[in-house]
Amino acid sequence: MILYFKLSALPKYFDWFSCSDCGNSRSSRDRQNFEAKPQKSRNDSSYQSTITIKRGDMKRYIILIAGLAFSFLSCYSKYVSLEYMTHHGAQWNPDRTKIAFIASKYACRAAKGIARFPDGGTPKYLISNVALYIFDIRTRQLTEITEFKDLADRIGVHRTTWKTKIAFTDSMLFYNVLPVSDWDSYLSWARNEADSLSVHRLKEKYSQYYCYDLNTKSLSTVDSTLFFSVCNDLKKDNQANLTDLNKQLSEIALADWGLLIQEIYPKSDRNYIKETIYLYNNSATSRRAVIEQIIAKLPKQEIQNILNKMDKYKNSLEGQERMKYEFYSKDMYERIKALL
Repeated sequence: MILYFKLSALPKYFDWFSCSDCGNSRSSRDRQNFEAKPQKSRNDSSYQSTITIKRGDMKRYIILIAGLAFSFLSCYSKYVSLEYMTHHGAQWNPDRTKIAFIASKYACRAAKGIARFPDGGTPKYLISNVALYIFDIRTRQLTEITEFKDLADRIGVHRTTWKTKIAFTDSMLFYNVLPVSDWDSYLSWARNEADSLSVHRLKEKYSQYYCYDLNTKSLSTVDSTLFFSVCNDLKKDNQANLTDLNKQLSEIALADWGLLIQEIYPKSDRNYIKETIYLYNNSATSRRAVIEQIIAKLPKQEIQNILNKMDKYKNSLEGQERMKYEFYSKDMYERIKALL
């Protein structure tokens, strides 16, 4: 069987190439199966040369295409990165027992290979959301008040794209969230009429000012005059330090954030433990999730075995590699040890 292809139908970069270091070099014996007519320049409008491909070469061609397709499907890391990020503008309540704040959380797989070009690539997000939280200092309880996923889907989850205002009274929590860029910019970036309508709806929703009643757990809109009056009275006196807040939150289980690693990206416990203790996964938050949600459930002897493996691995390293492992695994080692 012989198949015919017009070269003009193929991408202009689709030429057979020779590579001395791999299996793609073609001998004169292989090339004789490609009986092309005399070729003109690809810029010539009359370029209509054809190639005949015999059965054996067609098989190789199919394998090549399948390989390229697989490479496109495998453009993301096999390790999941979990993270949460508090935004600026956190506020204490008057008796300083609770902190209200906006935070982003996400889970993603980093781009790799061809997906990293030209600018490092866009991660594959498995979770991405932004929400308003209250953290109770006395009970160590983290409570999600309301989420802004529709806006997060539009402007992203990084805090540099968000503009927030919060005011916290004894029983009322006032807030307003907006994108840093103006709404006209998002309208100009809309892809079509439906997308423009979506932006208009977001603008209508997030241009309003809201109040959450802690007693009735109800949410309502408020007049802008009242909102700014409360904000101006409380904002400076009750502003919370972001560093102190993050230190407090570092002791809160990631499950309380809804960051359940096995649900987000299912994988065997064994694989998660392996990528954690040998630092294959660069995400410190993901490693912490594995400790809290997988290792913590193991019998004490198995936990001790994990520590022994870490010690053995460290002792097998030398010089800078050993120092690097000791530095990045120190907190993880102590967290696992505390489980005994």
